[in-house]
Parts: sequence; structure tokens; C-alpha cells
Amino acid sequence: MNAAARRSLLVLTQYYEPETGFITKDVATRLAEHGRVVVITAVPNFPQGRVFDGWKSWRPQKRIEDGGVEVWRVPIVADHSRSKFRRMLSYLSFTVSAALLAPLVIRRPSSVWVYHTPFTTAIAALWFRLIGSRVVYTVADLWPESMLAAGLLRPGLVERILHGYSRLINRAAHLIVCSTLGTLERFASDGTSRAALRYVPVWLGGIAESHQRSPAPVPPCVVYAGNIGPLQGLDVVVRAAALLEGRGTPIKIILYGSGSEVEPLKQLATNLRVTTVAFAGRVTPAQAFALSAEATAQIVCLRSTPLLDRTLPSKLAFALAAGSPILAGLHGEAAAVATASGGALLFDSDQPEDLAETMLFATTLTADDRHQRALALRGYYHENFARETLLEMYVGMLYPELT
Repeated sequence: MNAAARRSLLVLTQYYEPETGFITKDVATRLAEHGRVVVITAVPNFPQGRVFDGWKSWRPQKRIEDGGVEVWRVPIVADHSRSKFRRMLSYLSFTVSAALLAPLVIRRPSSVWVYHTPFTTAIAALWFRLIGSRVVYTVADLWPESMLAAGLLRPGLVERILHGYSRLINRAAHLIVCSTLGTLERFASDGTSRAALRYVPVWLGGIAESHQRSPAPVPPCVVYAGNIGPLQGLDVVVRAAALLEGRGTPIKIILYGSGSEVEPLKQLATNLRVTTVAFAGRVTPAQAFALSAEATAQIVCLRSTPLLDRTLPSKLAFALAAGSPILAGLHGEAAAVATASGGALLFDSDQPEDLAETMLFATTLTADDRHQRALALRGYYHENFARETLLEMYVGMLYPELT
């Protein structure tokens, strides 16, 4: 048996295509070029928390997908609501399903890669750590900070217990891939050896290597394309639109995507009598990229809280590649990246007035200014977030014998 035939990878991830916004399929498909890859994931249900049409939710299902990747879908209590109990039940139901199935479909993989959001998923890898497999985590979101920022957790005893769990579960990993430098520093301060930490940002699918951008649309149109949840804090967009309408300087704003905050935002728009904000629903990643690239400007926003200072939303890399001016309601590490890109306009995500002024300024940019910003944004993306470069880093981390 040759080395490639002996080499194998188990992927444990709650999220996998057709769910969008995750790197899991990209990594699995690339690693399948070098050995057997088995993915254990949930029946697709994100972000609405409802099982997608055409999928059975009550029994494991196996499919051979792109690149020969063996994908097992396991039952889950699907939920993406604001209920703390139902969300935790959903996370744990996947973890239990994955832990029970994984040893039955792959005995002793060379490596186990855990896409660590939510951070309960890593529990399913513990058995393989005990029997000698190499275990690698990718930490895409910093927990429990993300739960605190989303309002799913309050400071106190439970928070301290979850921080303790985070430190404990990290000890089971041979390598932890951090999507932000802030996450890396937090784990180092928790006692994780720096030798076990790597910084590799995440990326999004649908990014076109070349895209013919149209001139700025007339009338102006600002877009947001992504998850619409509590962490994004998009109420500031609706409130800014109301201010602009009240002044007689309306700007068309289109929100593409879905999530738990869509209905509350629609209600807010109704209450404020806003007519310039449209909710266009989900689109494919490729459509989201084209719409963002051709917009007057694109919004990337996170709630203003120190809990998210170490967060670098994957949508930011997507926006950099799209190249139209970024209206960045960001702080901490994400704000530093947006500023360094040379093509972003920062605003205070707590201040609708600030966003309104920033949107108005974006509509006054000349064609040459837009072109220079696009060059800066795309250049920064290729230097720091290019998908192919980052994928090769994953090959080296998950199959170190190939490097």
C-alpha cells in the first residue's frame, strides 16, 4: 500500500456545503487529492435553523461528493433561534451524533480536523486523540465571547465554566489554527504553547479572480450580503436609511441574506417608515460577489463590543476581493485590517448618523478614486487572504509529511 492510500483525514464540522460561508468543503476537497477524506457533518440547516428541502433529518446519509470526498450527514436538532436552550441542544445533538458515527466509518485516521464553531464539536474528536490520530482545530469564532456578544450568554458562572472548558479542550489538539491574531494571543495567554498555534485567516467561496466592474450605479445603491444575525448589528443600517430619507437625501440599500434578525429588521423599517431598504433574501456566493463588486459601496458591520475586538469576519475578505468601497462598521483587529487595505471608509457601528454621512460620502467618490480603492482592496486581498495560498497552508498542517 502506498503512502497516499494509507493517508486519511476525518473532518468534523457542523457546517458544510450547501451551507455557505464556510471553508470546510474547500479544505476537504483539496486534501482529498492526497488521501482518503471522510466528512462528518449535520444535515444542512444553516442559517435559518430548518432542514433544507430534499434532505432527511432522522438518519445518517452518505454521499460521495466532489473529489471523492465521503460525506456523512448526521441527525441534528436544527435550531438557530435566540433560545439559549434550543441553540445548545442543537450544538450538542450534532456533537453526540458525530461522536457515535465517526468511529464506525473511519477507524484510525491519520489526522482529524475539527472546524471549531461551535466549540462543542471538538468533543467528538477526543476518542481519536486517545488512539493516536493527529488532531487539528480551526477556531473560526472565539467562544464563549461570541455567545456573550450575541446575547446568548451572560457574564457569570456559566461563562467561567465555558472558559475553563475552552482551555481544557484546547489541550487535546496537536495544532490550533486561529483565524485572527487576537484569538492566537488569547489562547497563548490561556497557557497554550505558541508552538501549537498558527494564524491562518478564513475565506469565503464565490470570489471571482476576475470581474468586470461596472461604473458606480446611478442612482447610488449600497449593499450588504451575508448572514443577518445579532452579531452584525444591522439595525444601524435601517436607522441610517431613515435619517437620509428624513433629510431628503435617500440612498437605496439592499440587504441580501437570511438569519434570525431579518424579521426584527423588517419590523424596525416599518416602524421608522423606511422605504429605501430592501430585503432581497439569500443569493448564491457568486451572485453576492457580483452584487457587492458592482455596488456603490458594500457594508461590513459588527456590533460594537470589546467581546468582538479579536474577531475578523470572513465577510471582510470577501469584501476586499469584491473591490467596491467598503463601509466598515468594525473595531479591533477587523478595523485595523480594513484601514490597512486602503479602500475602506470606517464608521461607528453604534452611530446611525455616522453611517449616513459615510454613505453620502461614498456616493461622491470619483471614478478614479473608486478605481484606486478597488486596486488597493484587491491587492490587499491577494497578499493576505488568497484562497489558494491558504489552502496550501492547510495541506501542510493536516498532512505535515508532504511539506
